[in-house]
Amino acid sequence: MDKRLILSFLLVTLSLEFMATSAQSNATTVAPSSNATTVAPSSNATTVVPSSNATTVAPANNATTVAPANNATTVAPASNATTVAPNTLPAVATISRQECGSSKLCAAEPSECSPASGSCYFLSAKQQSGQNYSFELSGQSDGYIAAGVSSTASQTARHRAYICANNNGAVRFFTGFINNLVLNLTESLDSSNQRGSINSGKIQCTFSAVLPDTTTRAAGYSLSVTTGPYDSSSGQPGTASFRILTPVVNLSDPTANVSNLLSNSTSSAYPVTHTHSFLPVLLVTVSMLAFTTA
Repeated sequence: MDKRLILSFLLVTLSLEFMATSAQSNATTVAPSSNATTVAPSSNATTVVPSSNATTVAPANNATTVAPANNATTVAPASNATTVAPNTLPAVATISRQECGSSKLCAAEPSECSPASGSCYFLSAKQQSGQNYSFELSGQSDGYIAAGVSSTASQTARHRAYICANNNGAVRFFTGFINNLVLNLTESLDSSNQRGSINSGKIQCTFSAVLPDTTTRAAGYSLSVTTGPYDSSSGQPGTASFRILTPVVNLSDPTANVSNLLSNSTSSAYPVTHTHSFLPVLLVTVSMLAFTTA
């Protein structure tokens, strides 16, 4: 009987110790619960440095300053395009053929052109002193009209160009060079006393310019008149089309014989090759062959 009691006591003792051990073990292993209280990731979630960065958002702040956008509002190039030259030139006094052949050298197309009343092309040059000349320019154009001078009488040569453009009903005056029918505005020329008027599609300009000495003689130049399209929004002229091209003449001699080299040809910059029909020759040859075989 004592053995049973002892055995039962041992069993109960072992059971209690096991239960106590299990309880302690469970209590001590609740580290995850303890960890759950520390929860470093959860703590990190509360700090949320990236979220804090999102609130500062330096790039977004930069986007609000938008310096390029502010620059876009200034648009200096666009402003330059509209103010490249004054659009409020003084009006031109009457341009006429008076003094042609006596005090000024004149070129016109057609030759009897009256710039005061006709729809034609006219250019005059009058020596003021030395290489200083005053010019008169008149002609019909929806875009621009240009007076040109060159040491070579060729459409593909380099021409000093003084340009009057129809800029939304006002005259814009600017200068440059014509190279192979293309206007180059990167180089400007000295000019003064510019005046301009537009009336029913006719553009008229007067101006003064100093011309450099040529290699042949001081005033040896070919005169030209060109026209072309003009984009008033961009300020860019289009390809030049020659209306008048004179031989090289002495601009200081108003009695010089001036003719338009283009009056009996096309306005193309290249010579025209004339071709003849070979149909008559072919018909004669066929007839002779037919007669021979018969």
